[in-house]
Amino acid sequence: MFSNKSQLRKRTPENGTDRESFLSLLVDEYLNTTSFDAKCQVLANLANFAYDPINYGYIRNVGVLDIFLYVLKKETNLKLLHFACAGICNLCIDPLNSEYILTHAGLKPLLGLLKCEQTDTVCDTITALLYLYNQKTKSQITTPEVVQIMQEFTKSNDKRLVNLATVFLQDVCNSD
Repeated sequence: MFSNKSQLRKRTPENGTDRESFLSLLVDEYLNTTSFDAKCQVLANLANFAYDPINYGYIRNVGVLDIFLYVLKKETNLKLLHFACAGICNLCIDPLNSEYILTHAGLKPLLGLLKCEQTDTVCDTITALLYLYNQKTKSQITTPEVVQIMQEFTKSNDKRLVNLATVFLQDVCNSD
């Protein structure tokens, strides 16, 4: 559910932690924990916070985008990649977040996730690519390899992949 600042104030106990501080604590926990399960839990929580536009500024301020981008670029674990991609997908609808993702080299690792074996991650990736597509990114997003992958997805048994790939081919590849 989307929130506004007034609703957040009402839901925060008098001596409670405000949203930005809480996100900052999550970032610290992610960066300092040695537990894989804790990293997964925190990354999943951060991706969920990325769903609500009221959190976008806080997310940028405390470095959540940097964590998502780091995971996309450096991690190989499919679970971590899934949560980071979901977070990016939730955030990239916002123009400031989209620009941040692009200027911090987030497009290439996203494109690599099109070959991921987890369907949810691939769906998030295609959705993110739809939002990140513009005249500057067109040549990277509509390569023959990407178009071929999308064409293969239209033959999938998973309707989500079929639908997203179809939208991609219609809206992005035919946008000239």
